[in-house]
Amino acid sequence: MAAMYTGSCGCGAIKIELQGEPSTQALCHCSDCHKSTGSTYSTNFIWSKSDFKVIEGEPKVYEKIGGSGNPVWRQFCGTCGCPMWTRPSALPDIVIIKAGILEDDALAKLAPTAEMFTSRKIGWVKGVEGAEQFAETIPRPPSQ
Repeated sequence: MAAMYTGSCGCGAIKIELQGEPSTQALCHCSDCHKSTGSTYSTNFIWSKSDFKVIEGEPKVYEKIGGSGNPVWRQFCGTCGCPMWTRPSALPDIVIIKAGILEDDALAKLAPTAEMFTSRKIGWVKGVEGAEQFAETIPRPPSQ
C-alpha cells in the first residue's frame, strides 16, 4: 500500500492528504523563498498534483511572477497566514508542499536530498550533509 501523509496549517482550518512519496525533497535558497517564508530558505517536497488533495478548508491564493517569468500561485491560510503549497504554471502537474505543514513523523522521514539556488545561500547557513547541491534550479528530467 502506498504511503499517505497528512498536513495542516497552524490553526487547523486547512488540511491536506498526500499519497505516495515526494519526487523531490529539497531546500530552496532563492530570494523568492526568503520572502515567502520569512526565513533564509524553504524546505519543499514536490508531489504529483494527482496525489494531492485538500480535505478541509479553502486556502487563499497569491499570484506572482516566478524566476521563470511564469506565474506561480502560492496557497496560504487566510486565518493564520501559514504558507502551505505552491503551484507553478510552468509545471502544472506538480504541487510544491511546504515541509512544515506535514505532521512530525513525515518531517523525520523525509530529509532533504538536494539544495537549489545555493549561489544565493546566506553565508552562515550550513548545507545539508549528503544533499546534492545546485547553484541554480534542479534540472528538469528530459520528459518535462
